[in-house]
Amino acid sequence: MSEFTVGDWVEGYDITNASLKKCNGKAGYIKAASFKSPKYGQAWEVHFPSLLLDGVLYESEMKLTDWNVDKPSAAKHENSAVTGDPIYGPSYYTGYSNGAEVIDIVEHLNFNRGNVVKYLCRAGRKEDEFQDLCKALYYLRREIDRMEGSK
Repeated sequence: MSEFTVGDWVEGYDITNASLKKCNGKAGYIKAASFKSPKYGQAWEVHFPSLLLDGVLYESEMKLTDWNVDKPSAAKHENSAVTGDPIYGPSYYTGYSNGAEVIDIVEHLNFNRGNVVKYLCRAGRKEDEFQDLCKALYYLRREIDRMEGSK
């Protein structure tokens, strides 16, 4: 089973396709599964917001930087009591009122709203505060567009 799923944020690296080399070191999110190669494995359609570019990358050409909030909870909660663990309780998602973790709140929201809360909560607590605020704004705009489309 793949470690990736639609909605995950990834970073491109070691990309061999000349037209996609500009995606090396850039953050993007997985939009959809693409073809599967017997030689290279699963390929994914990835959108890179900072480049306004879509590309298809193999799993070997990207690394997971943040998972989709809708990923099955077993993988996320198995060791959630371990605070500070980079997978099961990173410090930038813990330490809120009454010991709550951000995941305890966002799993009750839809995808876009959950991501807005997630990125706002970790802004200033992880490496790139500006990027987290941009991600929060991106998901807020998607949610507003979704709501306007349903009127």
